[in-house]
Amino acid sequence: MISNFIEKIKSKSSDKDQIIFQKTIPAKEPKFGSLTFQLAPELEQWLKENEWNLYSHQAEALNLISEGKNVVVTTATASGKTLIFSLAVAQAVTHRVNTTALFLYPMKALANDQLSKMEELNTVLGGRLRPFIYDGDTPSERRPAIRNTARIIISNPYAFHRYLDWHSKWERFFRNLRFIIIDEAHTYRGVFGSNVAQLIRRLRRICDFYRSNPQFILSSATINNPKDFTEKLIGTPINVVTNDGSEQGSKELLIWNPPYVDQFELERRSPHQETRDLLFSHLKEHYQTLCFTLSRKMSEIIAVWARQDLEGHELDPEQIMAYRAGYRPLERRRIENQLRNRELAAVVSTNALEVGIDIGNLDAVILSGFPGTVISTWQQIGRVGRTTRPSLATLILFEDAYQQFLGRHPEYFLDKTPENAIINLANPYIIKGHILCAAAELPIKKAEISKIWGDIGLKSVKDLLKQDLVKLIPAGIVLKSIKHPSQQVSLNSAFSDSIEIIVKGKLLETMTTAQAYREAHEGAILIHQGEKYLVESIDWENRKAFASLHDVDYYTDAISTSEVEILSQEREKDQGYPLVYGEVKVTEYYFSYRKKTYDEVLDILPLDLPPLEFKTKAVWIQIPSTIVDSIKAEKKDLSGGIHALEHATIALSPLFALCDRWDIGGTSYPNYPDDGTSKIFIYDGFPGGIGIAEKLFEKWDILLSNVLQLIQECPCKEGCPSCIQSPKCGNDNIPLSKEVSLQLLKTLKSLLMET
Repeated sequence: MISNFIEKIKSKSSDKDQIIFQKTIPAKEPKFGSLTFQLAPELEQWLKENEWNLYSHQAEALNLISEGKNVVVTTATASGKTLIFSLAVAQAVTHRVNTTALFLYPMKALANDQLSKMEELNTVLGGRLRPFIYDGDTPSERRPAIRNTARIIISNPYAFHRYLDWHSKWERFFRNLRFIIIDEAHTYRGVFGSNVAQLIRRLRRICDFYRSNPQFILSSATINNPKDFTEKLIGTPINVVTNDGSEQGSKELLIWNPPYVDQFELERRSPHQETRDLLFSHLKEHYQTLCFTLSRKMSEIIAVWARQDLEGHELDPEQIMAYRAGYRPLERRRIENQLRNRELAAVVSTNALEVGIDIGNLDAVILSGFPGTVISTWQQIGRVGRTTRPSLATLILFEDAYQQFLGRHPEYFLDKTPENAIINLANPYIIKGHILCAAAELPIKKAEISKIWGDIGLKSVKDLLKQDLVKLIPAGIVLKSIKHPSQQVSLNSAFSDSIEIIVKGKLLETMTTAQAYREAHEGAILIHQGEKYLVESIDWENRKAFASLHDVDYYTDAISTSEVEILSQEREKDQGYPLVYGEVKVTEYYFSYRKKTYDEVLDILPLDLPPLEFKTKAVWIQIPSTIVDSIKAEKKDLSGGIHALEHATIALSPLFALCDRWDIGGTSYPNYPDDGTSKIFIYDGFPGGIGIAEKLFEKWDILLSNVLQLIQECPCKEGCPSCIQSPKCGNDNIPLSKEVSLQLLKTLKSLLMET
């Protein structure tokens, strides 16, 4: 019994009230629906043989699809969204044998999962579906036959980003394209999502050229803005299905906070060690467990620890496996199958198993650290509770301000509406790259530029003409001097330049300059597919970094500071103090890096890199001179106060914008160079911005209220990692003043109430 297990934990001598919250999530009875159209007899029989009744949301979605509507289904993990895609496509093929469909998945593991399901349906329909995976792993000798015969192509955005250059080879497929299926749509957010939105617009141009008009079927985890987000993503109206009719078992949800290890209550026990101990407790109770970690490194390390613990108790260590990106496809399939068949006792994974790969009916899930968003939290928790028997989900908190705040306020992910998924359709850096790609695919007519990309597109084309990268011919805008721009335009970046990582004369990987500053500077330890490489030198002129394989027990972490120059003010609010949103130029200085193990800093070494500059969007406040004068008159630490306020605001920003805290930058000025005022800036960490600062501008009042609550509630006296210290601070968290930050927040709040 789960309840007995929890009581056993609480009774241990090692228990120091780590369980700070417990909640029973009750079981949910299924709700079924019916179709308004006649399903093909073969498909009716297939459902009947498997004793499957359609849940209400499945029936609703299929009915809308049968009416020719675009649909997004936002329901829980394992609620049967894949069956909706499969039946819709199979039904269409029974009516028109030439029908084709494109399935896009963010991960190859999901593509393989879908292929197995479609192959089953292919048998049911006597081989009429002809499904194939077509991506970078597809052997070149098989590709022509797949292009010429497949009715269902299962792929990913990265692959089709490259294939659109060669659309003439896909003419049969595009002319008959009836459906574009986009699974796990919530993953297409931020820079990646903004790029994929432009890719889909290019894909729709190709469909127009071949006179097809495919329907879109999307699935997503629950997000706050499914209609707005998905319509931005695909560029056309969509119908939303949200009422989840699936059956779910009961869950016990625990929040676990590592205990303090010092008498001053400033430092907590390592969450990694807490994860290790808790995972072993699960294994002793024979609970099949999936443990999520926040990094590839920790998934490997915790798996090693778990094996050691089993060996120490004369148990089979092969019951434990790690799982992450970088493993060979066959290895990943083997682990998935072993987990599904209950041949493994536990798997320690990154978020690679968060998405809807079928891994069977687990007993328990451990989240080693808050995964960053409410969406991901529920996706990971949703990996258990798929049957009627009770299950257990435990969230182990880290020490940072964001997670400690959530520990004190679990309602933020239990009761709070999930975050808004953000993409930016107006990022000029992203648009310019995709216009180059589009010009390589088909001539771009002037009317298309305005229709697809608006005024920013018109300006981008003018810039590209001036740069002599495109030219105007009677048919439209075409590429002039770049061959295959899709090879240079990354879906994961808004930066256009890149660095090649070379090992023994061979290309290991490419990354943007900004990423190289953080991960591939001289002396950096670069992790690639589980191996550690030492970056020995960089040739910036030829854009190459040279590395070699090294077996070391540390990793590196670059340290930077930034300066912000205001370029324009686009929106402003009077809060009793100025709150502004606009464009800024950020200059980042990378001057040193840390050598670290997982719990301590071993050394800090200097870096000599040229400044990194980019234009982006920011939100900023100006502290009224009356407040500044008052703090100075009291001889308090103004610089430490605004620095602490900047850190805490960045820490809680992910609550209000679907992003990682590492996607956000910030800096504070007690004396801003242009006007001598005190300012705090929070900016998007990507050229052109991706919508984070704009969302924070809209949510500023509630954000600041929560920041005040965060700092007030933290029991420390001077400030700690749970409130105002930041792990990415380039000034080593100096100066900081918890007292002045509270004074600033309270005064700003009172000014707002007076307006």
